[in-house]
Parts: sequence; C-alpha cells; structure tokens
Amino acid sequence: MLKLADLDPAWQQRLRDHLLRHEAHTDDFSRLLALAALGDARTDDALEPLQHLLGTLEYAKRRKKALLLMLLVELGLTSLEHSGVIPEDFAERAVHRFSESYGAALRLIHSRHSQGTSTPAAGDLALLESRQASNGSWEQQSLITLVAMMALGPTHPAFSRGLRFLRLLEQEDGGIPFIHDVDVWLNAMIGLSLQAGALLPEARRDVSRFLARRQHPNGGWGFTDGVQQTDTDSTANCTQVLLQEDAVLFEPVVHRALDYFQALHREDGGYPTYEREAESEITLTANILLVQGLMLHRRPDLRPAIHRARQFLRERQRSDGRFETSWSQCESYSIFRVLWALECHDQAEPGLPPDLVRERALRFLLESQGEDGGWRQSAAAPVPDGLSTAYALAALSLPRCADRIPPSCRRRATGYLLRQQDPRTGEFISIPDQLGPRPISFDVPLLSTAMAVLALSLAQSRPSVEPSHVD
Repeated sequence: MLKLADLDPAWQQRLRDHLLRHEAHTDDFSRLLALAALGDARTDDALEPLQHLLGTLEYAKRRKKALLLMLLVELGLTSLEHSGVIPEDFAERAVHRFSESYGAALRLIHSRHSQGTSTPAAGDLALLESRQASNGSWEQQSLITLVAMMALGPTHPAFSRGLRFLRLLEQEDGGIPFIHDVDVWLNAMIGLSLQAGALLPEARRDVSRFLARRQHPNGGWGFTDGVQQTDTDSTANCTQVLLQEDAVLFEPVVHRALDYFQALHREDGGYPTYEREAESEITLTANILLVQGLMLHRRPDLRPAIHRARQFLRERQRSDGRFETSWSQCESYSIFRVLWALECHDQAEPGLPPDLVRERALRFLLESQGEDGGWRQSAAAPVPDGLSTAYALAALSLPRCADRIPPSCRRRATGYLLRQQDPRTGEFISIPDQLGPRPISFDVPLLSTAMAVLALSLAQSRPSVEPSHVD
C-alpha cells in the first residue's frame, strides 16, 4: 500500500526489515506474498503453495480460495486469466458483514484486472465507503482493511484513513497484526479458565461486568469493541461465563442470547458462525448446546433444540472419533468442546442412553497422545504443542471422561503441559492455533496460558483412581 501510494519511506523500510527477518520461518504461501512485496516476485508454481494452505478447509472454500487468488493477482504473481477466478466466487455464502465487504472489494479489484470483461456489482463502492469505521478500519481487521484499500485505490479519501488505522497497529518489531485485538472473546475465554479453578473471584466479577456491557441489541456479541458483526462463538462463550458467574444477576442478558441462538438454529440441527444462511459448524453447535444445557432447568422449552443439536454432533463425528476443525487448527479443540457440551447436557438431563460420540472421541485422544504426553494439532503436524495438549487434557478431565481414562494418561499430559510454562513469567508457550479468515493462522498469545489454566484446573479436580477403560 505504501509503495503503491509512494508514501512514508521510513515505514516502508520497517516493514521490509520485518519481512526479511521472518521470511525464512513462515509457510510457503506467506513467503510467496512477502517476496512479492519485497520486489522479488516468484511466479513459478505460485498456485501450489495456495493449494497446500487450503488443505482440508471445510467451510466456504471456494470464496476463501478466490480471496487468496486475487491477492496473488494483485501482487503480480499470477494473471487473472490463469487464476480462473470469476466474480461469482466472491458471493459464495457471503451473508455476513466480513464476507460482504471482502466481496465488494474483490469485485472492484477483479473489474480492474479484467480489461473490461467484467463489471463490479452496483453498490460495491457505496458499500465499502459506508462500512469504513471512524478509526479507518473495516471491522477492526487489517486484512479486510488492506483489501478494501486495494479496491478503492490511493486517490480515494478512505485510503489515507485506512493507512492511519494500520499505522496504529504497528508492533515494536515493525509487523502488523491480522486483528487489532479480540478483547471480548479473549476475556470470555479467560473468564472460563478462572471459573474452572474457582480463581480470582474479584477478577471474574470484573470480566463478567465487562462482557455484559458489550452485548449487542440482537442478543449477540462481536469478538471485540467496534465490530458490528456478532458471532455465535463469542456469544456462547460470553453467555457461559455470565451463567456460571451469576445466573440470577445476568438472567436478562442470558435470555437475549438464547433468543439470538434460536433465530440462527438451522434445519440440520446445527448452528453457523454468523448468519443462518451459512453452514452449521461443529464447535459452534457444541458451544451453544453447552449453554442451553446449563439453562435447561429454567428453560425446558429448549429441550427439542438441544436434542436436535446433539443429533447434529452425532451425525458429524468421523468414524475415528474426530470432528472437522473450525476456527482452531487443533483437532483436540473440537473434541473438547463437543465433550464439554455433552457433559453439561448429561448433567442437566440424567438418564439419557449411552452416547457413542464420547467413546469414539476418547479412543481417538488415547491413541493420538504422544510418548512425551502431548498432542499435535493433527497427524500432519511435526510435534506436539501446548494448546492441543491443553484442549485434550481438559477433555479427558471432564467427569464422564475421567472415569474412563487411565490416570497415567492425564499425568503424562499434565507433565507435558507444565514443561511448556516459562518459569520466569508463568506464561504457557504454544504455536498459534487460531484461524481468521480460515485458513490463515494468527496468534493470540494469552490464549495458551488461559487454556492451560483451564485444563490444569479441570485435571486437578479429578481423583486419580483406576477407571473402567474405554474399550
């Protein structure tokens, strides 16, 4: 962007220095983009790293692929003709604010590269102009902001406002993060971790009040302040915190959230991330099922929705016990969230018939634990990591799971996790696991510590007795 507008040579140099320091230690697709930005474009096999990055992406693959292909086109790494992208690709399930903004921007970029063979949809320019926030961003995200700026060009007034936003994001090392912050979502995750160990009651009350004040009029939450788009992941985690902290005090807030979920419930029994027209997702359905299970004694009318959601989870489990990944790259994360949801529902509605979902998931976790006690993000990952292990340990420490697992399994997992802690700071170290937009990974540094605290708290609460083992 700075080179395009011929602006701020000093800032350009800081960005170059950052790219040069990190170019050798990133994935092939990011390295390709970095080299192009540095003026060392390598067009041979430019599409191969993209195919590898997309991998087994489950959701909106056509639209995400089109976004990344257009970045290759804009950086001169491939031609529009060779990319094969057509404007309709940008509209696949583009039903929420993020995808609408990307779609509008990408159609404008596509039109510019098409030499008159395509025309952007009427209203794309107006939509982009109307969606820019007062701080210059689009939805507080640097990537959407950059794509919108590419579409509008350096002569548009929104361009300079976007640059001002990006300048505010610059880190000490000269890099620009993907997201300014995820404060609402992250506070919810930290709240859940503190609740798991009954830790820091005053801090938990502060977190709960912080979250309650940030509920949107539609009953949902966005992932941080200034984001207009609400999502079911943030909403479920915020609602769980409030329910567990003080269900009476926060009852009106919780009921609004339950109404929000009801409006998004799909015919297949599942729930999507943003809007009902999108696909249902495993972890989001599990998170909502958990909240509904916590409220079932107050809201028996939720029972049909709960059973439909549980059936959705049952049908989407793979034969080896796994589920598809979603906003986390860790296979153990989706397993943990499903098992946590089943735990809450089974407590709220005792006497349900045995569910093979739990048995299959536990068998997978037992078989995939490494010799050092840790878990990898997936079979393709070279080594275990802290977050994957924290999610697995948390799952194995749930009451209805712990009595089916050899205590040695949890002891080894606990040992691995404790070895990931920095004794000087108390931080638990892990590789990044968050995705946004999928399949691009980004790091939330506090998340590994929050999830380690949650997992270790759950593990500490379970007695080390010989269980009846999973067959």
